[in-house]
Amino acid sequence: MNGFSFDRKVHSLQVNLLVWGEENFKDYPWRYTGNLWHALVAEIMLQRTNADQVKESYIYFTKKYSSPLEFLHSGDKTIFKSLGLQYRQERLYEVAREIVAIDNAVPTDRGELLELTGVGQYVASAIRSLHANIYDTIIDNNIVRFYSRYFGIETNDNTRRSKSFKQFTEEVTPFNSHREYNYALLDFTREICRYQPRCEECMLRSHCDYFNNNLKNI
Repeated sequence: MNGFSFDRKVHSLQVNLLVWGEENFKDYPWRYTGNLWHALVAEIMLQRTNADQVKESYIYFTKKYSSPLEFLHSGDKTIFKSLGLQYRQERLYEVAREIVAIDNAVPTDRGELLELTGVGQYVASAIRSLHANIYDTIIDNNIVRFYSRYFGIETNDNTRRSKSFKQFTEEVTPFNSHREYNYALLDFTREICRYQPRCEECMLRSHCDYFNNNLKNI
């Protein structure tokens, strides 16, 4: 780790990322909702879809349907028309039926969330950490790539699903500010540590293995 201890690297990451996240927070409407049904709809809409494309459809949906029961009764087939991936339309109806069957409330228990149609590990974590403010870690391909670069760890196509990597993210994610940290992580890996990283703009580069091993002397 280029002479930096793990604890020092983690501390630098947490402090700097939280500051960056506060200054660069993406102002998406689903980040403010207290309605877990709307939050779940947003996470389903965001699957394989750019967040800026989702915004209009999300606002339309939330103005019309405050609960899964209202959505079920509507028979609305237009929700995903502008977003593509029309299969998500039926998935959303199936999720709505499942939630209505459990007292019309989106669960926050990880196991119960994973029992819902189309809800995988990422969506379950997002609902818990980002929307219900329950400690959890967020893992997607961008975040795997970032941690691999910053900490100098080897990853592969299965890393995001591995138990050991989940445990690693728990060591790195601060408990008391997990929500803010995870939002910052999502925004940072889209804006700065992208597939083609913007290392010249990165406030973490002094502790980053990728930068120190490949770019520092260029």
